[in-house]
Amino acid sequence: MVGREGELVVAGVRPDVKEFLERCKLNGLQVAYVRSIEALLSVLTDWASGWGVRWIILGGLSKGLSEKIRGEFTGRSGCKVLEIGDAETEIGELRTSSLGVFRANAGIKETGGLVIFDNWASNLASLIPEYSVALLEEGEILQDYWMLTPVIRQTRPGGIVIISGPSSTSDIELTPIIGVHGPVGCGCIVAGIELDEQV
Repeated sequence: MVGREGELVVAGVRPDVKEFLERCKLNGLQVAYVRSIEALLSVLTDWASGWGVRWIILGGLSKGLSEKIRGEFTGRSGCKVLEIGDAETEIGELRTSSLGVFRANAGIKETGGLVIFDNWASNLASLIPEYSVALLEEGEILQDYWMLTPVIRQTRPGGIVIISGPSSTSDIELTPIIGVHGPVGCGCIVAGIELDEQV
């Protein structure tokens, strides 16, 4: 959960989850820990409102979770919800005032990195919109990148994307520029519930 001043409220949360979220926060991500689908929807609603988004773009989520998020946002002040694969509009339009909500496969406690394995829908929902939020279960947080090895051997992904914060670069004078190659703002919601079992 997140307190009024943005501090992370994690009473009773496993230490590795707290450390992971603190690292994500240092990387420039908004962070939250939730224990129910209602709390998850509340955080998404608050962040979407604060970011002023008009589009919610879903990618890589289970059908049940997608339906719950769609139900939460449908009819809200002109906000449109769509699956990334159903987008019939130009990518340029989806880039502005949009929030991508995607499923991450793992989180790396050591760095605060979010890992996506070979899922084009999650990849697009994490890269195209102006803002993006990863959804992750607390049991999917790994100590370090070495712990990814058995997971990679088991799943044999064709590719891996690791997200460590909002897109940023700098020019020759080292002036930082945010959002050139991806989202200007990112978030991570760690859930103490099974996300893919939502019905």
